Amino acid sequence: MRFFKRIVFMITFFSAQLVMSEVVHKAGEEVTKKKPPTFFSFLLQPKFIVMIVIGLVVLFLLKNNKMKSGIKVTLLLLSTFLFGFAGNIPADFFHSFAMHPSPMCAATKPLLYGFGIPFIVMLFVIFLLTLIGPKLFCGYVCPVGAMQELIAMLSDKLKIKRLSTNFRLAHAIRLIVFLLFIFISATAILNIVYKGQVFPRSFYDFINPFHGLEFGLEKTFIGYITHYVPFLLTLILSFKYYRPFCHFVCPIGLYTSFVEQVSLFRIRLNKDKCTDCNICVKESPCTAIPSILEGAELRPDCYTCNVCIEVCPEDALDIGIKRIK
Repeated sequence: MRFFKRIVFMITFFSAQLVMSEVVHKAGEEVTKKKPPTFFSFLLQPKFIVMIVIGLVVLFLLKNNKMKSGIKVTLLLLSTFLFGFAGNIPADFFHSFAMHPSPMCAATKPLLYGFGIPFIVMLFVIFLLTLIGPKLFCGYVCPVGAMQELIAMLSDKLKIKRLSTNFRLAHAIRLIVFLLFIFISATAILNIVYKGQVFPRSFYDFINPFHGLEFGLEKTFIGYITHYVPFLLTLILSFKYYRPFCHFVCPIGLYTSFVEQVSLFRIRLNKDKCTDCNICVKESPCTAIPSILEGAELRPDCYTCNVCIEVCPEDALDIGIKRIK
C-alpha cells in the first residue's frame, strides 16, 4: 500500500509540475512571437511527456515485480481518462491531452498527406516505448488499448469464458485490412474534394474507435454510425476476445508487432525453474506465451499484461534484458 501511495504521489506531483509549466509556457507566448512547432517543441508537450513517463513507470513496476492489480487498474484508468476522455473537458490543460493525432491517424495519414511534425512525434513516442519494452504504448498508454485491457480484467472477474485468438489468423486479417487501405487509397475510391482537387480518404476513418472518445454531434445518421459504432463494438467484443481491435484491425498493432521483436526488455523464461505445468498458458490471455516457453525469438504480440508472471508458481517468468537460457 505504501508503494502504491508513492506511485500515485509521483504521478500527481508530476502532473502539477506540468500544469505550472503550461502556465509559464502560455505566459511566454503572450510576449514573444509564436514560432512554427519543431519536433522537440512538439515532443515536449505535456501529453507526450506523460505518455513516456507512464511507459517508464510501467516498466519499472514490471521489472521490480510491483505491478499489482490495483496499480495496474489505476494506470489503465489514468491513460483512459487523460488520452481518451479528458479532451472533452472544456479546459485548455485537459484539452491538450486529446489524442490528436490518434495512433490510427499517425499510422495511416502520413501515407496520404505526408509526414507532418504531429505524425512524426506520435510515431516516435510509440516506437520509443515499444523499443524499450514490448508494446508498452499499446498495453498501457493507448486509451483504446487500456480500455480493452480493463474489460479483459473485468471479464475474468465475472468468469466470462473468453474465446481464444489464433494469432496467425488475426495477424493475417490485420495485414489484409492494411493492404485494403493501401489499395483504396491508391485508387482514391474513397475521397474528399477540396478546392476542386480530389484527395484519397483513409479507409480506417470508418473503423476508427478513437473517434468514439470524442463527444460531439454529427450531421447525419451515417455519421453517428461511423463515429461511435467501431468504439462500441470494440468494447463489446473485448468481453469475449482479448484485445480484438489490437489483434484484428489496428495498424499501429501491425507496426509494433515487428518493432517489439527487438525490444530491450522482454518477458523471459528461466528454464531451470519451469516445471512445464502450463498454468501460464491456461491463465494468461496472451497468445505469446507458447512462443516464450519455446524460447522463440520471433513472438506473437505481447502486451506485458503481467498475468503470466503473476500466476507462475515457480517464479520462472520475469521481464528483463538478458535472455535466460
